[in-house]
Amino acid sequence: MLNTTRSTQRASTSHSLKITRTAVCRRSTAGLGLGGRRVALTAGAAADTALAIVGSLGIVGGTLFAALYVLERQSKEGLQRKIEQLQETIRERDQQLRNAAEQLDRAKEYGRENDMFRTRYADASRDILKLERALELKDGQLESFMVVAQRQIAYLESQVRELQKAGE
Repeated sequence: MLNTTRSTQRASTSHSLKITRTAVCRRSTAGLGLGGRRVALTAGAAADTALAIVGSLGIVGGTLFAALYVLERQSKEGLQRKIEQLQETIRERDQQLRNAAEQLDRAKEYGRENDMFRTRYADASRDILKLERALELKDGQLESFMVVAQRQIAYLESQVRELQKAGE
């Protein structure tokens, strides 16, 4: 008679994997008195089952490692590009900040110069007003002098004429 038995073992990976191994054992039942049925699992069948489980786990582990490596590399490349973009943005902003600081320094310097020129302008305006008044006085005095000079010239001309008439 044929005695057949099934031995079932499960391996746990990303999903349950059922591996079934059938071991067939042919023995004569004469003298055993067990009715001809006997469960037999040989050491070779157990080793084959263990080897199949380990192989499956190795394949799954390798695939998982490769997938994780690819994902990590893709995300790393994307993050590296993002880092480079952010560093470039930082460089641009730093340059803008330096330019703004230079403009601020120039504006402060112009403000100081403006204050200096404002006081000089106020002083110059006062001096101009004083000079205009003095000029008006001088103009007045000049006009007075001119009037006096014209009178004197007219008087001297009249005396010259009288002397010319008297000497004629």
